[in-house]
Amino acid sequence: MSTFRVATAYSYDNTIARLQRRQAELAEQQDKLSSGKRVRTISDDPAAAALAEREQARMQRVQADQRALEASRRSLELAESTLATVSDLYHRAKELIVQGGNGALNASDRQVIAEELDGIRERILALANTKDTLGRPLFMGLGVEDPQTRPFEAVTGAPLPLYGADDRAVRAYGVAGQEPPTETSLPTGLDGRVIFGFSYDGTTYTQGNDSIWETLDRAIYALRNNTLTPGQLSTELGQANSNLATRLDAVMTARAQLGDWLNRADSMKAAMRSREDYHIEQASELTDLDMVEAISRFQTQQLGYQAGLSSYAQVQRLSLFQYLA
Repeated sequence: MSTFRVATAYSYDNTIARLQRRQAELAEQQDKLSSGKRVRTISDDPAAAALAEREQARMQRVQADQRALEASRRSLELAESTLATVSDLYHRAKELIVQGGNGALNASDRQVIAEELDGIRERILALANTKDTLGRPLFMGLGVEDPQTRPFEAVTGAPLPLYGADDRAVRAYGVAGQEPPTETSLPTGLDGRVIFGFSYDGTTYTQGNDSIWETLDRAIYALRNNTLTPGQLSTELGQANSNLATRLDAVMTARAQLGDWLNRADSMKAAMRSREDYHIEQASELTDLDMVEAISRFQTQQLGYQAGLSSYAQVQRLSLFQYLA
């Protein structure tokens, strides 16, 4: 009788332990089905978890490159639209310079044209200092000498009078050159000195410079100078028009470069997206659950658990009187 009691107790304990184990396995399988993940913690599969973490890190690097590329793209798009406006202003300035050479105009007519050219000059200076959404000048080249300055600033007290005025010089603070594109990034700015022409450098002002501001100043001064002969006026306006054509070519070249970079940005974006998808797929293969297999396993475990409950119910009905009977 004592032996029976020990065996019955052992049977109870063993059955309960099996039920608890199966219940835990069933609950774990339910959690996996809910999350869709085979590896939820590193203990589930240390090797797969480590490989998945590496794929996750690679994916995050690609995503960081994508964000940087998108920021560069926005800056380049803004630069292109800015230069489109500059180009329109250049064309208008050419029209005005040609119009100003008309011998039928009087001094008052030429003054009106000079005033419009002066307004165009100021607008171009403002556009040359356009900033992107992060506050970086678009045409600063490799940077600016002083973070508090703009790439191009109107200065006073230039060492040489410039077409009758000593306060018309524009100083270039932007550092010459620009960053080259890489496989994962594009420049965020352009070399404004190449586009707008180098101007006063803070020490000397070289006459004959074809910067857009000197070009316009030359035309404005000629139109306002009533002492010039028709031949002299024609010469000055002709030289200004020739310099303006050079500046317009520089703008068109810059816009073509921007168009190439924007096309490259599309290709880079597609390539980055493919790499991101690849890393996501690799991480998924390492950690995701095979739903068909998981459901089959869950059903098998559920049947096993139900069988265990039935077995336990049978063991519970055992008693000494039933045994003696």
